[in-house]
Amino acid sequence: MIDALLALVVLAAGDAATRVIPRFDGVIFEIVSDEPMSDSVSVLGYRVNVRPGIGISVPDSFLPYWVYGWELDPDSCGFTIEVTDAVDSLEYAISSDGRTMLLFFRAAEPLVFPELSWKGPPEEPDYLEHGFILADSAMMAVLESGRESPWLDDFDCLVIDPGHGGRDPGAIGFAGSYEKDRTLEIALLVRDILNIRRPDLEVVMTRTTDRYMSLGERTRLANSRKADLFISIHCNAATSSSAHGFETFFLSRARTDDGRAVEMLENSVIEYDDGYDPQMAGYLDSPLAFLLADMAQSIYLERSSALAVEIQKSLETNFPDNVSRGVKQAGFYVLRGALMPSVLVELAFISNPDEERLLQSLDFRLASAEAIVDAVLSFMEHQ
Repeated sequence: MIDALLALVVLAAGDAATRVIPRFDGVIFEIVSDEPMSDSVSVLGYRVNVRPGIGISVPDSFLPYWVYGWELDPDSCGFTIEVTDAVDSLEYAISSDGRTMLLFFRAAEPLVFPELSWKGPPEEPDYLEHGFILADSAMMAVLESGRESPWLDDFDCLVIDPGHGGRDPGAIGFAGSYEKDRTLEIALLVRDILNIRRPDLEVVMTRTTDRYMSLGERTRLANSRKADLFISIHCNAATSSSAHGFETFFLSRARTDDGRAVEMLENSVIEYDDGYDPQMAGYLDSPLAFLLADMAQSIYLERSSALAVEIQKSLETNFPDNVSRGVKQAGFYVLRGALMPSVLVELAFISNPDEERLLQSLDFRLASAEAIVDAVLSFMEHQ
């Protein structure tokens, strides 16, 4: 039963090939065609009709746990899927060229298969071009298996990521201070305090000097070191010099205008990458790319959210007179592809002259670092 549940069904009898990928938290339907498709999807109760507008076939083999059945439309240019009441929501996206469509039926309550083992990464689909942040075989392994990274059983390593660096200064304050300098100073303090309080814990820095590191390289480093947490440290900025406070983000679609503004600001640094291609940025902003990242990161969503809450609470304790802007969600590139719980923390607005002076203060940087360390250790105790 378990083997059948996790098997992949590949169909290529029609003009479009359909792949069904059962996961622990739902099921993915992937449709790939040589010709552009339409993204016509309609929902009526637990029945979902998909109309790619070209010939397609449906499987006649086993039914995944989440699906009652499916049937072909009379003209063979679409099909209807009937899912069980264990499915809570549907998300779908189509590639910019219209040749790949993903439908993700997300479960209300995930299943757990403790006896299964991770067998290594499967082959990546062709539409994940090499060089993109999401072109990572480990990402696809998690996506297709629906399993957590095998190294998360033991909490022994975390990655601290000072935002920006090198030719990317980040935001620049009124007094001329650079975000890249403040984030590095705070991150180094986090590392040093952790080394004192938890010498058994390996702390990996994405950078320890003023050097540039691409967003993709940062999470690939965390994956290669089999880290249990990824924390990216930043200073906020806004067009209004009165904006102030601190906030912590985890990966998901931005739900507020403020979240979208911070997301756009932090993601814009991809322009500093060697060989930057605007088409790559367009791909990363596409619904298909985000759905892939969201499905892979959803495995860690609860723990990423819990870590963000711990950091925000700790900052509130250390800075009772500062404004807490809360825990938020946004689609930061630097968090995509991280195969562990991951957050991005904005400690203060460098664009606010008063908060820029705070960031220049060693006392504030030390208190910020201590807040992050306290949150990490509290998070570890409750996992």
